[in-house]
Amino acid sequence: MEDPKAAAERLHTALSDKKNKEETCLDIVINNDLEHRLLIAKTYGELYKNPLYEDMKSKLSGHFKELCGYCFLTPMEFNAKMLKRGFKGLSIDEQVIFETLANHTLEEYKQIEAAYKTETNKELTKDLEKNFSGALRKNILNLISTERRTNENPDKDFCEKLAERLINDGEKNWIEDENLFKEVFILCSPEEMVLVGRFYFQKTGNNLIDVIEKKFSGKNKTLLREVVFANIIPHELYAEKIYNSIKGLGTNTALLNRVLAARRGVDMPQIKEIYEWKYKVTLKDDICGDTSGNYQKLCLYVAEY
Repeated sequence: MEDPKAAAERLHTALSDKKNKEETCLDIVINNDLEHRLLIAKTYGELYKNPLYEDMKSKLSGHFKELCGYCFLTPMEFNAKMLKRGFKGLSIDEQVIFETLANHTLEEYKQIEAAYKTETNKELTKDLEKNFSGALRKNILNLISTERRTNENPDKDFCEKLAERLINDGEKNWIEDENLFKEVFILCSPEEMVLVGRFYFQKTGNNLIDVIEKKFSGKNKTLLREVVFANIIPHELYAEKIYNSIKGLGTNTALLNRVLAARRGVDMPQIKEIYEWKYKVTLKDDICGDTSGNYQKLCLYVAEY
């Protein structure tokens, strides 16, 4: 690990250099873990009175600058910046907002709200209220509310009854039964949602995603699909996002960078395993086939190769 002051000075010098800035940034990222990089970023800000992330954003270029900047953020700072980006511009980017809010504990939501306030000097709840309406606004606000359960040891009887309600009541009058919808998809802890899904599958042969695909449409459907995947099978969700970012006519580097940055240190080994099983190619091979240069090296590092 490098001395934070020496690393900060080296970064400052490199960011003013026209030739070797990427190489220096890459070297410091790869040779320091996140905890140490955060110290380097803090020291940089103290020395030069400007956030390292902002200097990287203005002085680096291309796909590299975005992912490199993410490497010097705490997870909550990263989430706050993603939400800020989601609200930026004439039309909001719902997908970025849904993606950022889909899978967090109640305590993490509190931390995200605090980080968002620091980043924007605005209240996250008020921005959500202002930019969404109707049932979608209710669902998003309920998702980050204090009502959401944190039960890591779910009651099997309770979860089975929820699955039965989903079959008996939801199938008949799903859209109108807001309380049932809220109970299953919004207020359940991840562990409860997994168990409800298991009971529902045992009794119907269908899964919760099938329910969403059948009963919902538009932005509500997009949000709920994100929430259920993120809570029940997150590794498959993020493997799918990476695959979709790479395949096609052009690489969706914004999505690729977001997923790699969000999942490093969380579940990248599982994502890589699912990726290879599902798409019959390693994530490394797909990254190497679709990126190049220092950006490729940084992607491979963040993907934990």
